[in-house]
Amino acid sequence: MAVNKRAKKKRPPARKRSTSRKRGQANQQRRSILRTLLAVLILVLGAIIATYYFGSFELRAKMERIAIRTIHAARAPESMPRPIVSALNRIYDTMPESQGLVVEGGELGHEETPLIAGVPLSSSPIRVLRNKSYLNLYNERQRQSRCVAFKLNERDQHTAKLPNIFFEDPRIRQLSAHAMQLGKWTPQPIAPVAALAHAFGAEGANEAHLVTNLAPMTDDFAQGLWQRLIHELTVTYPKRFGEIWIYAGPVMHAKSSKLASGVPIPDSFYAIAFDLTETGGLRAIAFLVPQDAKDSSLRNYITSISRIEQQTGLQFLPEVDYHAREVIGSAVSPQLW
Repeated sequence: MAVNKRAKKKRPPARKRSTSRKRGQANQQRRSILRTLLAVLILVLGAIIATYYFGSFELRAKMERIAIRTIHAARAPESMPRPIVSALNRIYDTMPESQGLVVEGGELGHEETPLIAGVPLSSSPIRVLRNKSYLNLYNERQRQSRCVAFKLNERDQHTAKLPNIFFEDPRIRQLSAHAMQLGKWTPQPIAPVAALAHAFGAEGANEAHLVTNLAPMTDDFAQGLWQRLIHELTVTYPKRFGEIWIYAGPVMHAKSSKLASGVPIPDSFYAIAFDLTETGGLRAIAFLVPQDAKDSSLRNYITSISRIEQQTGLQFLPEVDYHAREVIGSAVSPQLW
C-alpha cells in the first residue's frame, strides 16, 4: 500500500485566528482614526491660514504674536533637541513680529569693522586696542578690558589649532595671566577663542589668547552658563541672521573684591548682540549674567542696554540718533531671538 508522504497543512487553532483577526481590526481602526485626525488638522490649518490672509491687519498681528509665543514656549526647554529647536527657529524668523523692536539703522555697520555705530564712550579712561579679529576697550588702571567688540559672519569658515598658553600683549606691559588666578578664579577669555578662530583662522585664535582679553572667572561659570550664552550668540545667531555684532565684557563696582595681584573680580558679565535687518533697521538683545548665577535659563538674564551702561559707565551706539538710541537702549527683549 502506497504511503502518501505529502504533509498536510495544519490549521492554526481557532483562538490564534481570532486574535489575529482582532489585531487586524484594531490596526484598521487606528489607521482610520489617524486619517480622521489628519483630515481635521488639515481643515484647522486651512481655516487658520485663510483667517490670517483674509483677516484684518489687527487680527493678523494678534495671530503672529500668539504663534511667536507658542513657538518660543516650545523651543525654550533646555532638553529640547537642537534639530527641533533649529526648525522652530526657522519658522520663528519668518514672522515679521519676531524681529522685536527695530530702530532706524541707516548705513551703520556696512563697513568691515567690529564696531556698530561708533566706538562706545566711557566715563573712565580707556585705551583702544585694535586687533584684526576684535577691538578691545581696555582699562589700564583695572588691568582688564571693559568691552570687546567683534563681528561674525556665517560665510567665514576657517580652521586653526588653538593655542594652549596665553600670550603677553606688548601694548600693555607688566600684565600676565597669573595675575588673574587665585583659588577658584582662573583667567578666561572674554572674546571667545573658538568663534574668532573660526572667523579669522590662526590670527584670531592667537589674538583671543592675549592676556588683555582675559578676566577672572570661576570654572563653573566659564564652562557653564557663560559658555552656553556665548555659543548661542556666536554659533546660532550668525547662522540665522547672516552676520552679527557682539559686545561683551565684565562688570565691576567700587566694592568688588580683588585678587592678590590687585586685579578686580568681575561681579557679572554682559553680552549684547546687534543685528541689522534686511531693511536697514537696527535691533539688539542684551544679557547681564552674575558670576554666582544659579538659574540655567538664559532668558532670565535678558536685560536692557541702558542697565548695562549704568553698570559699566559705557555708552553704546554713539552714532545712532539720540531718540532711537534711547528707545533701543531702554527696551528689554521679551524673549530670546
